[in-house]
Amino acid sequence: MKAKWLHTLVLATATASIAIDQPKAPLPATTASGVFLGKSGKPMAGARLILCEALEDQGKIRLLPDVPTVTADPAGRFTMKGFKPGRYTVIYLPAGTNAAIPNEIDLSPLEAVDKSPVPLLNRVEIGTDKPYDAKPWTKQFTLMKGHTFWSMGQNMKIWNATVRRGPSGPFLELRKGAIALQNFDDKAELKLQAWSY
Repeated sequence: MKAKWLHTLVLATATASIAIDQPKAPLPATTASGVFLGKSGKPMAGARLILCEALEDQGKIRLLPDVPTVTADPAGRFTMKGFKPGRYTVIYLPAGTNAAIPNEIDLSPLEAVDKSPVPLLNRVEIGTDKPYDAKPWTKQFTLMKGHTFWSMGQNMKIWNATVRRGPSGPFLELRKGAIALQNFDDKAELKLQAWSY
């Protein structure tokens, strides 16, 4: 009985060793370059950009395997490497910001609505003439300065915004009420914009 147990242990250890020694599949040789600017045109120098998959049907974003990341140079330029071509979103940490990045972020709280200050207006973007200050939005998120809303009569929803998750990030971008997405194709040239900067 003892010998069978020992034999099973040796076999399991050998199998685990073989699995560990298997080389990982190489990362794709794709690259995409671009510039990351604030809405003001100022480069987002030193921002750490992280490529994420948008699970739109689930209202979530998820880090990609091997987490492609890059830091923008002083002119806001960046080159992202090692991803499969597709449509992705970018979350980021501005220069000087440090935060834990979860593997998955639930975006459903960003779909919430709030009471509109102009209930007679319908299907109009509000906040374009006078920028709104930063505003907490549910317990998880903060809308950064300059965000806009879409008026739907009595209620309004987030329209264009830089959104911070938690007290220090990561930050993400919403455009026309949805997570901002970009086509990351091999050799693509991209222009990313931070709404609140």
